[in-house]
Amino acid sequence: MRAHRSTAALVLFTALALTPLASRAGNIPLEEPAKRRSSPASSVLDVAWAVLAYLPNRVFDLTDVVRLQVRAGPGWALSARATRTLPLFIGGYKATWIGLPGPRGRAAIPFPAGISSQSGFNLGPTLSSSSQSPYYGAGEFGAGVQLYFLGFDAGFDVVELADFFAGFACVDLSHDDF
Repeated sequence: MRAHRSTAALVLFTALALTPLASRAGNIPLEEPAKRRSSPASSVLDVAWAVLAYLPNRVFDLTDVVRLQVRAGPGWALSARATRTLPLFIGGYKATWIGLPGPRGRAAIPFPAGISSQSGFNLGPTLSSSSQSPYYGAGEFGAGVQLYFLGFDAGFDVVELADFFAGFACVDLSHDDF
């Protein structure tokens, strides 16, 4: 009998302790709010933007398919990748690169030059990366090498190729169009 009272007291204490948290969570509506109708002016602007951005988006989608970079900077490294889930990297470098950047991963202008660095050993998916690590696409197959001061990185992304062709029908599979 005493165990039941202790359990009941614990449940009551927990409920009372969590009540302030629940009250701060806000009211949960019982019905979904009415969908906001877009004004005719905003839909006209959306259509105008889609028409203006169509050609640049197709060009950017095409540059996403291939990565061809020449790097200059100190380091020794070897890399190979068969999609983003199966990369192999060993070594380290910090270099300036020029060429085709490969997949963008988001709506951004694909600049043909930049700085990249990578170091350590990686076999398999990585959980973290530095701000200057290269972004490799989900379906990218490729390889890279850095020998003392000169390096190369090349890749081909099959997912971005599908995104390029789907873009002609205004479908953005990679969610990287403007």
